[in-house]
Amino acid sequence: MKAKVPGYITNKGIAIMMEHLSPGKGGRHRQTISYGKPPNLSLSAKETLAQEVWDVRSIYLRQGLYNREIRKSLQGLINLNRLTWQGIFDKVGLNP
Repeated sequence: MKAKVPGYITNKGIAIMMEHLSPGKGGRHRQTISYGKPPNLSLSAKETLAQEVWDVRSIYLRQGLYNREIRKSLQGLINLNRLTWQGIFDKVGLNP
């Protein structure tokens, strides 16, 4: 985000809480495509957000846990990013 969003501050990042067992192994957070990997700087911030939301949605779908609450959380994540970083995340191509 620092590389793509002017004025971004680490502690201002917007996220959702996912299961992450600590200490230990497993958990949904560790299943995400970005866990433990450096960011793909060839993608725009908007593309990255769309990819991450789609990935989280897919994890919950695979586990049979995707429901209205998860969908609302993902929509909230998108909307809060749009409001906080105006112009950066407009029209994220996703409908969680």
